[in-house]
Amino acid sequence: MGVTAAKVPDVSGLSEDSPTLGQRGRQAGLAWRPSHLTLAALAIALGTRVVLWLVSWVSVRALPRLGYYPAQLPDAFLAGVPALDGWARWDTAHYVAVAQLGYGDPTSPSPHGGVGFFPLYPLLMRGFVEIAGVAATPAALAVAGIVIANVSFMVAIPLVARLAADDAGEAAALQAVALLCLAPLGFFLNAAYSESLFLALAAGSLLAARRDRRWLAAGLAGLASASRLFGLVLVPALLFGAWRRGAPPRDLWATVTLAPLGAVLSTAYLWVETGTPFAYFRAQATWGGWGEHVLDYATLFALHPDEALGGDPRHLVIVLNVLLGVVALGTLPAVWRRIEPATALFTTLIVVAHVAVTWVSLGRYLLPAIGVWVVLGEVMTRPRWRGWPRDVSLVASAILLTLMTVLFSHGFWVV
Repeated sequence: MGVTAAKVPDVSGLSEDSPTLGQRGRQAGLAWRPSHLTLAALAIALGTRVVLWLVSWVSVRALPRLGYYPAQLPDAFLAGVPALDGWARWDTAHYVAVAQLGYGDPTSPSPHGGVGFFPLYPLLMRGFVEIAGVAATPAALAVAGIVIANVSFMVAIPLVARLAADDAGEAAALQAVALLCLAPLGFFLNAAYSESLFLALAAGSLLAARRDRRWLAAGLAGLASASRLFGLVLVPALLFGAWRRGAPPRDLWATVTLAPLGAVLSTAYLWVETGTPFAYFRAQATWGGWGEHVLDYATLFALHPDEALGGDPRHLVIVLNVLLGVVALGTLPAVWRRIEPATALFTTLIVVAHVAVTWVSLGRYLLPAIGVWVVLGEVMTRPRWRGWPRDVSLVASAILLTLMTVLFSHGFWVV
């Protein structure tokens, strides 16, 4: 039986200097460079956060913690580490309790065993300390929360910049990033809260949808809905954007099946753990509802306007929140004229729902309203706003951000 000669590959086109497959792969990797927009956005993010960190650190070392308006739960996890202590306040204690004890534990200091907080962020906190190989103490979990928040922030900012550049150009995108980084309540993006994680996932989902990567967009939306209930607004936003792009019906299945999955699984898990179908909403009622968070404040300020500025100092925070809400609402017509449909609907739902439901924490809840920042950034590039009007706006916002950061670091109620 004859033996068939092995076919020798043609290498005539390769010279001794031709790169190997591995070399070509490495060259392809080296060919990637972050864009100027990405680098500039990261520079703004890093620069503002270094200053904020220094402000918090110096103030925690130099000033005593405020003895009034105490947090609902003890949050002095990092009292011996002034560089981090001010970033682990208020809701951090609830996330730490969930990360350490899980949901429904009778020993949990968080009301209703922590079920008022969605699971992705505390799950990542617990995973971080497990991977680091350290004990899951409250201090370690608080540090994990701060690290996750800041990594998420540095991921979110370039994504927001890219979305903004797609809609309004790079100059407006950098202005939008500056406004977001200097937002009066923007320190929440770096505290041990879930805000920056949610922002990164939402921005990533919207950007993936624009690039027609529907499964990635839906998967990120699913993770967003596991971090915050309002991740669910990505479902109609992605569906609307796909419809406006003329996507065939089969392309919508990714969004329908994956995007709400995080919230559905979280709700089902809490139901099993607590025996209550809507345990999350029951726990949220612990902190009050529309009557306390909107109607009572509206009535108080309407009948006793002096209370807004001269009464309980906490009312000043509510006034600031309402002003931020008014600005956000005022941008919505421009959002629909200038912003891609999915992002426009996402922004509208975030703004309208939160302004209508609660004036408490409103400035924090508006941080992921991406379209608002894009429109404001575009306004800042107009000739009449260049120069001193823009500079005054940025400086005023930076002053408020610095003040709010110091107050939060010292335990004041700015949540």
